[in-house]
Amino acid sequence: MLSNNPGLLALVVVFIAGALLFALGTFMVRREKQAQTPTVLLRLDQIERLALVGQPWCVEQLEREFVTDRDVDVRNAAEDALVVIRARGA
Repeated sequence: MLSNNPGLLALVVVFIAGALLFALGTFMVRREKQAQTPTVLLRLDQIERLALVGQPWCVEQLEREFVTDRDVDVRNAAEDALVVIRARGA
């Protein structure tokens, strides 16, 4: 069937190449996330605990995390924690 229809053969080759590229991209993204996930999860857990305590020294630490951390998720979590602490104090 494939030898009779060169268009179908080309379609199958393109499909297989696309599937391989998709698998390679998925593997690379998962590997990157696994490499950074433990430290990010620990920092997010720390921010959650600081928000629960809510003392002035916690606010200082959260502000420091918000300004200096390179990870967007950590900065957003620190900002959210600061909002919660300030809302609780008002």
